Amino acid sequence: MSGKTAKHGYTARDGWFLDRLGRHTLLRGVNLSGSTKVPYSPNGATHLGVDFQNWADVSFAGRPFPLAEADEHLSRIAHWGFNTLRLLVTWEAIEHAGPGRYDEAYLDYVREVVKKAAEHGLLVFIDPHQDLWSRWAGGDGAPFWCFEWAGLRPERFVEAQAVELNAVDWLNNYNRVPTATMWTLFFAGDTFCPELAGVQGRLQDHYVGALCALAERLADLDNVLGYDTLNEPSGGYIGRGEDLLQAQATFTSTRASRPFSALEHLAAADGQTVRRPDGEALNPAGVSIWRDGCPWRRAGVWDLDKEGNPLLLSPSYFREVKGEPVTAWGFMVSFIRRLRDALRRVHPGCFIFIEGSPFELPTYWDDPDPLACNARHWYDATTFASRKFRPDSYQSLSGKTVSGVHEIAEEFTGQMGYLQLFSREQMGNPPMLIGEFGIPYDMNDGEAYETGDYSLQEIALDANYRALEALLLNSTQWNYTIDNSHTHGDQWNHEDLSIWSRDDQKDPGDPDSGGRAVRAFCRPYVRHAAGRPTRMAFDPATATFELEIEGDAKVTAPTLVYVPRLHYPDGVEVSVSSGTAAYDAATQTLTWAGHNTEAAARLRLTPR
Repeated sequence: MSGKTAKHGYTARDGWFLDRLGRHTLLRGVNLSGSTKVPYSPNGATHLGVDFQNWADVSFAGRPFPLAEADEHLSRIAHWGFNTLRLLVTWEAIEHAGPGRYDEAYLDYVREVVKKAAEHGLLVFIDPHQDLWSRWAGGDGAPFWCFEWAGLRPERFVEAQAVELNAVDWLNNYNRVPTATMWTLFFAGDTFCPELAGVQGRLQDHYVGALCALAERLADLDNVLGYDTLNEPSGGYIGRGEDLLQAQATFTSTRASRPFSALEHLAAADGQTVRRPDGEALNPAGVSIWRDGCPWRRAGVWDLDKEGNPLLLSPSYFREVKGEPVTAWGFMVSFIRRLRDALRRVHPGCFIFIEGSPFELPTYWDDPDPLACNARHWYDATTFASRKFRPDSYQSLSGKTVSGVHEIAEEFTGQMGYLQLFSREQMGNPPMLIGEFGIPYDMNDGEAYETGDYSLQEIALDANYRALEALLLNSTQWNYTIDNSHTHGDQWNHEDLSIWSRDDQKDPGDPDSGGRAVRAFCRPYVRHAAGRPTRMAFDPATATFELEIEGDAKVTAPTLVYVPRLHYPDGVEVSVSSGTAAYDAATQTLTWAGHNTEAAARLRLTPR
């Protein structure tokens, strides 16, 4: 580390962010935005298809919004009390035209978006986003030209059934060859694929270079906290053995038939037609997606038996190296440190928001970096996968059936609390931020679009926020998408999690209009505390907010609490155990001073 203080002025201690005045700070933000995954011009919304020919001729300038519309959306986000943006970019957006050819207009555009965010009092950290490696593998992220280095032929992916595009159950593409191969090569190609030695370094060089090119544009801006390492990275085949390579699993409840296994996909991608006894076939056209055949087959991972069926030859190939077990996270740590060091050379003092695979809990971190944040994700997997929500009979991952927002929130608190405990005990207790969480607004077959009643969404989202409050976790909700529609959701793989939609906007003059389940996410919270917060809770039904702080006599700046007019239209009744509190309805801010010497200062808000 350079030792310089970043312009944002934030530091970290004992699991908390501290502002430049030494106050414990809670980041409450939103991801901006879902459609930033795809090009602005030509429109890359996944329902319009993916162009396998003109991949270089795109522009992402205009995602998340045209600059002329920035104030409308950023003012609404700030009005709702969010103080932080997890701002999406993609590697493709920066380097789509070819290796080393950066889109300078896009880099300039992102800088202007960040400057606009500062005008609205919003902190920013950059999220280099990906899902499934790239758009041509069914997701988003990396440029097209990376496939060539791996010997893959993307123009054959669809015919060979090697990808599923615009898919509701898009997560199943992680089990397919293009995605699994590229991630294996990115993190550990030199280890597992000797014939492609050097590709790992080239891929990482270009990813790191692209993100550093953006960091150079942003390093002088005061509101830039830092950079996510890489959204939801996958380990590909790394760490997988016989059980996983041959398993047939699905990530959603939407699929009518069994998905094929990773082993079956390996054979099919090499031009074999894989048939099941019931007649179902994978790659009936017998098309290979490889330029020179499958390198994993040549490496001895798999082959065909005498009957022409795929056979796993080396179950431990990706699970062990020189007889020692390996994990994907072990390779990811080396990458994270390399990326961090490169970013800090161009943006000294920036925070690093660490992410591992969302499917693996153990993300051990023993690096005493004072500017690191554990930024893992959490979703209510039951609701996310099924897109069904019945609060009177909610089936939790714990196996329990619970009823009502209080019991559901307790289940969520237990799940998030387990992640928080791991962060404290196994990662050195950095600040923890849930980088993504959210709900599908099209739940229950999109019934809210017919009725205009988002009360079920409010209950589901309220349960999320109650858990975050109980654990005093930082968070950035997924997501705010300006071109969300009831028909195409967030413009990507049928997802519909945006907290705002033009299709729900009735009054353009009302900043709340178009918001969905606003009363659940627009809620009071402590922004900056003169001491360490020990308890925070809000009940939307009664608009009762309670806060407790362990005072710090060395901090003389006041505590600031966001108090939305939405829940207190006629003003607020304030009760404090010590000090004085004053509410400014215009800025929706309550200032609480003079409590910093009290061991357990308490504040309570109720509506007038």
